[in-house]
Amino acid sequence: MRRLFPSLFSDRRGNSIVEFGLAMPVLCLLLVGLLDLGKYGLQKMSLLHGAREGAQYGILAYTETANINSTAVAATGLTGVTATNNVFCECVSGTAVSCSTTCSGGATLKRYITVTTNKSFNSILGAASLNFGALGSFTPPSSLSATITMIVP
Repeated sequence: MRRLFPSLFSDRRGNSIVEFGLAMPVLCLLLVGLLDLGKYGLQKMSLLHGAREGAQYGILAYTETANINSTAVAATGLTGVTATNNVFCECVSGTAVSCSTTCSGGATLKRYITVTTNKSFNSILGAASLNFGALGSFTPPSSLSATITMIVP
């Protein structure tokens, strides 16, 4: 066979395009994964910012539940965000108590507010799982949430 086509076996001009063609799908998958990770990180950061803003509003007016939630949602700058908040109390010893009671021995009652923001996440990869055979599988996240707890002075 080598005697019939000697120039065919010695010609190396097409090697780089073949190597590029083999590497391109892997490089594209890495790029899409990085874009998806960046999108996830930015939205998570926005949710954390919104939860923090809602908790800061709650420090000043912890009884205004609707305003705390709307402040948290507006501060994210994203659409489709929901927010919830919860006020809870504990004594200095760490014992959880109702906010309307007093601590034993006259200890100080500490009041906290927790604000949670939630949003569904639409992955660039879609909602389907990616199966990598023996290496396992990957399912993109379908939702994001962020929670901040602050003490009410």
